Formats: sequence, C-alpha cells, structure tokens
Amino acid sequence: MKNRIYLVLLFISFTVFAQQKKLEITNIKNGKVKVFEENQRIKIRTLDHKKWVGNLKISDSVSFTVNNHIVALDSLQSIKHQPKVLGAVKTVVLISGVAIVGASLIAASGGSDSAFLLFAVGAGTTISAGVIEGLNSNYTKRKWTFKIVQR
Repeated sequence: MKNRIYLVLLFISFTVFAQQKKLEITNIKNGKVKVFEENQRIKIRTLDHKKWVGNLKISDSVSFTVNNHIVALDSLQSIKHQPKVLGAVKTVVLISGVAIVGASLIAASGGSDSAFLLFAVGAGTTISAGVIEGLNSNYTKRKWTFKIVQR
C-alpha cells in the first residue's frame, strides 16, 4: 500500500514540475521580457498581412498554432493580447456609436436641431471603440524579438 502511494505521488510530481513551452518576446533596446503562455487568447499579424485571433498553441520550437493556422516565428510581424471581454466591449461600443450616428442622420433629415449633438455623441462613442482597441500593447518585429522557450 505504501508503495502505491509513493507511485501516485511520483506521477503527480511529474505534472507539477513539467516544463511548459511559452512564447517569450524581448525588447531590442532595453531587454524587457514579456511572456505569452499557451491557451492565452492572442491576435497576430504575419508578414504576408494575414490576421488571426485565437488561443496560442505551441507546436515546436520554431512554430505555433493560432485558430488552427500554423505560424512560423520568422513570419510573425506582430502579436498582442486579445481578451474576449475587451473584444466584446469594443464591439458593443462601436455598434452603439454607429447607431447614434445613424439616429443623428434620421434626426437631420427631419429637421431636428439636436441632430448635430447626436452626431457628436455618436462620433465620440465610435472613436472610443478605437481607443479601447489600443489599450493592449502591440508588440511588433521592429522592436521585439520572438522565441519559444521552456519554463
């Protein structure tokens, strides 16, 4: 019985001390390091101008998978965190801003004096959706180096 308990503890320790692959990016100028872990939601752009959003799955030491697309490290142009909550909030703000701008056009066609005020509010709301998109930093190949490490 005692040997079985030790065997179970041995197998549990393998999972506790197992190394996981992570995408590590390093700033070229100051050496600052950021880490992207597996199953983290990211948004990437490649050198051939394709964009994918999805969970990060590291396949080997030179490539990873995002949204079932294999991406090599040397073809990566930029990467950023893309939480689902932030994307949902951005979409709601953008749609409501466009709706308010549409309401201002309807009010203007009816000759209402509040059309300009509605347009200003709608334009501000729509612009704020772009500001929300810029909350997370975009790490580009010009300023950062990318590599896959085991930690």
